[in-house]
Amino acid sequence: MDKPDFHFPPLLRKLKRGGPAVTLPKDAGLLIAYTGVGKESRVVELGSGTGFMTVQFANIVKEVVSYEKREEFLKIAQSNVDRAGLKNVTFKFRDVLAGIDEKEGDFDLVFCDISEAEKIVEAAHSALKKGGYLAAHCLQSEQAKALHLASEKVFTEVFTIEGIVREYEAREFGFRPKHFGLMHTAYLVFARK
Repeated sequence: MDKPDFHFPPLLRKLKRGGPAVTLPKDAGLLIAYTGVGKESRVVELGSGTGFMTVQFANIVKEVVSYEKREEFLKIAQSNVDRAGLKNVTFKFRDVLAGIDEKEGDFDLVFCDISEAEKIVEAAHSALKKGGYLAAHCLQSEQAKALHLASEKVFTEVFTIEGIVREYEAREFGFRPKHFGLMHTAYLVFARK
C-alpha cells in the first residue's frame, strides 16, 4: 500500500520530519478554525515536537511561546521555525508538567500536544484571556477523554471532535473515493474559558 499524500503546502514541505508525529494540515485547519486565532493572537504551545504546528501557528499569529522537554525535539522544532523564516516564536526547554511561566491571562490559545494533557488544565486556564481556548491534539481516546473530563471542571464550553479526509479519484468514466484515505489521526479537544 502506498503512503498517503498529505498534500503539505510549500511552507511545510521544506520542514524536517523525524521524531514525534506531526500535526497534519487537516487537524491544524480545524484547530485554527475552531479557536479563531489570527494576526493579533498570542499562543502558548505545550509540546513543540517537530515544530510543524508551531510553524502553522506562527505563520498566522502575532506570537508563539513553545515549550518542549526533549532536547532532540526542541532542536528539530527550532530548525524548522528557522527554515520557515519565522521570527515570532520563543522556545522554552522545560517539562510543562513542572509549570509554565504564562499566568496572567494574556493568551488567546493554549495548544497542547503532550500525553498527560489533563494535568495542565489549571495552568492553561490561568494563561488564557476570557474567551480564549485550550485546544489539544490527542492521539489516544483515553487521553482525549481524560482531558475532556478535566476541562469540564474548569472551562465553560468543552467539546471533542476528529477530522476525517477522503481523497477522490477522477477518471474519464467515474468519480469516486480512493480506496485508501487519511482517516483518524487524532482527537481534537477544545475548551473555552
